[in-house]
Amino acid sequence: MSGWAFIGEADFAAVTVAAQQYPDNAERAINEVLHNEAGPVVYRGINPLIHASGRTFKGHKTSAKASDWPEYRTNENLAVTVAAKGNYQYLYFPDDGSNTNRHAGNQQFFKRGAESVIPRIVERCVQAITSEWS
Repeated sequence: MSGWAFIGEADFAAVTVAAQQYPDNAERAINEVLHNEAGPVVYRGINPLIHASGRTFKGHKTSAKASDWPEYRTNENLAVTVAAKGNYQYLYFPDDGSNTNRHAGNQQFFKRGAESVIPRIVERCVQAITSEWS
């Protein structure tokens, strides 16, 4: 998929303050949240923005909106990647701006969906960092 979603300056400041107060716990806590919780949260932010194709002919698979399309990659430090698996990689085309005669591109639903849930993920990261010390 195209596009990246990054933590904004204000949200990054909240994580930085928590990490400075509890440096021994910060990296592990953030990785646990990102690797175990963030992927499904990002999926729930992206999926409502996907438009169903409306195609119903025999042999047509269900649209991505009604399917389990995400693949989570959690082997990165302080990051999580949400990508479309197998048959749903066509989601790349409307997201990156490519288009055909029938489909409009540049919808950016991956980026918009991910950015909409960043505050929730940041809040959960800060909670995880400070939870052992509270």
